[in-house]
Amino acid sequence: MAVLIVEDNPTNGLILRHLMAKTGSGEIVVCDDPTTAIQACQTRRFDLLMVDHMLPGMTGLQFVRIVREFDGFQETPIVMVTADASAGLREEALDAGVNTFLTKPIEALGFTQMMSRLIANQTSCAAQSA
Repeated sequence: MAVLIVEDNPTNGLILRHLMAKTGSGEIVVCDDPTTAIQACQTRRFDLLMVDHMLPGMTGLQFVRIVREFDGFQETPIVMVTADASAGLREEALDAGVNTFLTKPIEALGFTQMMSRLIANQTSCAAQSA
């Protein structure tokens, strides 16, 4: 399973990479800016995207809207990472194509449980379409 993490804070990127590695994911790519992440999505397929809400140059929501237009990314699970727990942001993010949320500060057990569910859902969907 290839995972793309879009996080401009190096410490948060390192934490997310470490937690994602504990779930048994394969390749984990961390991009610190959305432009580089968009380029990565144009050249390869990822099975899961984790996107910070506040990014340099564009918001995570803008990033999600762009990526959802790419071939092969319409059904890719996208996790929005944010400290903003407002209902308005959640509604806007769901409309943009975000599947679920990870609230900062990140709690390791909750992260692992959420990722295990997403990975299981991704695996079962792939098996059903095969």
